[in-house]
Order: sequence, then C-alpha cells, then structure tokens
Amino acid sequence: MSRATTLLVVFALALAMLLAAPTPILLAQDDSTPTPISPERVLERAQEALQRAESVAQDSQKTLETVSRMLSFLESAGQAIGIVLTLATTVGATVVAFLWRRANKALERAEQLRADAERTLREIERRGADTTRAASLLQIGVQQMLAHSHDAALQTFEEAHKLDPNNRAVSYYLGELYTQKGDLERAIELLRASGGEFPPSEAALGYALRRKAEREQQPERRNQLYAQAEQHLLNALLRDPQVRDINGASFYGALGGLYQRQGRLEDAVRAYEAASRVTPHSSYPLNNLALLHLRQGKLEQADQMFRRSARIAARAVDGDPFDHWARFDLLTAHVALGEYDKAEEQVALLYESPPSAGALELLLGGLETVQRSPRGTAHSAQIVERVKALIERQRSA
Repeated sequence: MSRATTLLVVFALALAMLLAAPTPILLAQDDSTPTPISPERVLERAQEALQRAESVAQDSQKTLETVSRMLSFLESAGQAIGIVLTLATTVGATVVAFLWRRANKALERAEQLRADAERTLREIERRGADTTRAASLLQIGVQQMLAHSHDAALQTFEEAHKLDPNNRAVSYYLGELYTQKGDLERAIELLRASGGEFPPSEAALGYALRRKAEREQQPERRNQLYAQAEQHLLNALLRDPQVRDINGASFYGALGGLYQRQGRLEDAVRAYEAASRVTPHSSYPLNNLALLHLRQGKLEQADQMFRRSARIAARAVDGDPFDHWARFDLLTAHVALGEYDKAEEQVALLYESPPSAGALELLLGGLETVQRSPRGTAHSAQIVERVKALIERQRSA
C-alpha cells in the first residue's frame, strides 16, 4: 500500500472513533444510559469510510493523471508552437524582407513615373506655349504677305516653323514663298510636309514640281517631273476647282503654264480660260492667253487679250503698287503692243522695289516669248536684257 493510501486508512479509523463517542451535550440533555456501539459496527463504519477514502483517492488519481496528460500535451504543444513561432518568425522575416524590397522597387517606380509625368507635363505646357506663339506668328506672317513684305513674312514663318514644325499651314506658306524665291528643293520639302489632303498645298506642290521640271536638263527626268506636277495639279483642281495660290491666282493658270511648256497649246488655252472664269478680275490668265495666241500666230486675238490684260493690271497696280504680278502683266502687255516708253517706266519701278529672282524669272519667260514672236524688236530685246540684269542682281544680293 502506498503512503497516500495508509494515510487515508488512519484518517478513516479516526473518523469512525469520533462518530462512535457520545457528545457532552447529548448527555446533559438526556439523563438515560446510552446504548454502547458494538465493535462490529465501528469496524463497518471504518470500512465504509475507507471505501469512501479510496474512491476519493481513485478520483484524485484520475484527476492527477488527466492533469498530467494535459500538462504533457501543453508542454508538447508549447514546444510545437515554439517551433512554429520560430519558423514563422524566420519565414515571416524573409517574407517581410521580400515584400519590403518589392515595396521599395514599387516606390522607386512610382517616383520615376511621377518624375516622367512632371517632365511630360512641362513638355506639354512648353509645346502648348510654342503652338500658341506659332499661331500668332502665322497670323502676322499672313498680314505681311498680304502687304507684299515677302522677306519679312518668310522670316516670320520660319520662326513659327521652329516653334511648331508640325503646323501644316506654316509649312504651306513657307513652301509657297520658297517657290517664289526659286528655292524649289526647300519648297517641295515643305509642301510635301504640309499634307496632300489640303488642295492649296497639293496644287502648290504641283506648281513647284513644274518649276523644277523647267530647270531639268535631262529629258526623261523633266518629263517625269512634269507628269508628277500635272497629277498634283489635277488632283487639287478636281477636289476644289476654285483653289488659288497665296497671291489669289487660280491654279488653272499653273496647269496652263505646264501645258504651254509641253507644247500642248489647246490644253493650255482651256486651262487659262478656266482660270479666267475663276478669277475674272485677274490679268494673269488673260496675259497668258495673249501669249498663247502670239505663239499660234493669232496676232489680232493676242492684241485684244493684251489690251484687256493691261487695263486690269493697271487698275491693280494703282490700287496696290507692290503687286508685282500685276506689274509683270502690265509690262509684258506694253512690250507686246510696242508701248516701249510705258514698258521702260514699269522696268524702272521694278528696279526701285525688286521682287525675288524666282518671280522675275517668270516675267522673263513671258518677255522672251514676245521677243521670239513677230512682235519682237531691238527695243524689246533691250528690255529683256535689263530684266536679266535685275535677276542677277537679286541672286547676288
């Protein structure tokens, strides 16, 4: 028997003896003689107490075992939890480090995107300011051009082009002005950039190609350029028969000039007649019709057209002394009609305010046509030489 069991037996015997002894209170209350408890009864009570004590001991043992198992479980669980926590801490630290690196990279990327966005915004603001400035310069350049200050207009458009190279209107006006100056390569480059869907731009490109063809020495290349020029002019005129150049002249006139240089005189007559219908108050188509009649030997019809052209051109230069195109027509008409004094006056005015060499070359072409016709004289030859000298002066300026 274990020590715990022995203690429980002693405790049960003592308890049984106490229960068997009479109490003083009961004796005082009852004077009768008590009935003594037999030893067998005491032993029974002791055995009952012992059984109860053993039952308690067994319950206590079971409880202790349960508690021990619980403690063992908790101890094992605690160790497992400790291991898990240790692993979790280690893995967690790795995950946190990984996430931290990812977060730093994301933050750096966000900062880069923000910096890029700020640069883009500044660039957009700069371009917006440049575009606005270019639009203002475009308006100024148009006014200068209308005032026949073509050199000033050219500088203004060039500044606008630097600010906004994609502005098609600026490219168009620059292309037109460079064509007049005779810088055909630059003109063609700008006119191509201005967009073919814009009829004035395509027509101006056709005219510049025609001018380039006139300078070409190789016949095959010249014919190729003429074909390209004709195609561009026809495309533009089919889309907009009223299309005009920066000077207000119908592009039918440019088409007529192409046909005239190719020797397609009937086509040229039809083109100039169409130009006259589009611009009835212009001397340009009438002057060219007169030159065509002169080439065909139709002198009376040529004289009639030259007189009509001279009347319209005279009114034009009276209203605008810087309209050199009208002055060209007036000078050509005076030479063809033998009015040499009036022709010399116009040449003197051209020397006072000379247009570009490229523009003067067009005047020279008409005068040489007159010189080769029956109306050519020694005096008309002198005027031709003076115009050539002015062209050379402008080229060297």
